Amino acid sequence: MLMFINNLYRIVDKVVYGEQARVTILLNRDSVIYKAHFPGNPITPGACIVEMGREIASLVLEKDLVLEKADNIKFLAGIHPGNTPRVVFKLQVQEQEKGKWRVRAEVMDGDNIMTKMTLCLKETLFV
Repeated sequence: MLMFINNLYRIVDKVVYGEQARVTILLNRDSVIYKAHFPGNPITPGACIVEMGREIASLVLEKDLVLEKADNIKFLAGIHPGNTPRVVFKLQVQEQEKGKWRVRAEVMDGDNIMTKMTLCLKETLFV
């Protein structure tokens, strides 16, 4: 299930090479999420960043994935759609066992790491 793509953000570039991917997204500053979080000073909610990571991993792996666990999440800088409308998700994916994936993700603006996280994902047909 893809909740935020083409609503909160859209993908403008996707490069997959082996178990790694670089996905560039453009944030939609007119999204209703930014009108509530926070009016006059919009910032991407942490839960949305995690969900975007799950959605992007699903697209990269071409699998319907659900989040089992999120580990080692570090929000190092706020992602403001006005200041940083374009960010890159750098993913390193590894299948742990049949239908289970570990995804290490960094969300970046140039060389600036804004968020780091590890997602444990599972294919829905194995749920």
